[in-house]
Amino acid sequence: MKASALSVAAAVIAGAAVFAIGASFIDGDAGYSGLSPRFLPTLVAVGLATCGALLGVEALRSRAAHVPDRSDGTGASVFPRLKQGQVYDPVRNLAWVVCGLVFHLVTIGYIGFVAASVVLMVCVARGYGSQRALRDAGVALALALPVWLLFSKVIGVSLPLCPVLGL
Repeated sequence: MKASALSVAAAVIAGAAVFAIGASFIDGDAGYSGLSPRFLPTLVAVGLATCGALLGVEALRSRAAHVPDRSDGTGASVFPRLKQGQVYDPVRNLAWVVCGLVFHLVTIGYIGFVAASVVLMVCVARGYGSQRALRDAGVALALALPVWLLFSKVIGVSLPLCPVLGL
């Protein structure tokens, strides 16, 4: 068992607890479409708690948490999906995800939901090791546009398409 894998599971469960505690402070009387404003934060808390529990179980089993060290002579582990000479850098990968989130938060009001979400998803894919930004952008567009349509046209939640162009 790796302590780092168990730490990740504990952090995810702690995040679930934060969402659950935050949801308890939301006034449940308001809302529309028969849903309480607490519904989505509660759903996120349950999803995070489930993921954290599953991560913890896998860490304790130590099958998923253990990556065999197949050293290439330099002392660095060689992961199966990495290209020759490419080194796994978790800090840089996390930085891609965090930068994508910050970009999304800062620019959604200017470039719109769809464009900001495409950039976010490309950054997250890059953080997970993808080197194919154009393919990732296409997949992101295919996912973000229907989500925008669902929220804007079906549910009635106003998400900006492209405020810069007046859309």
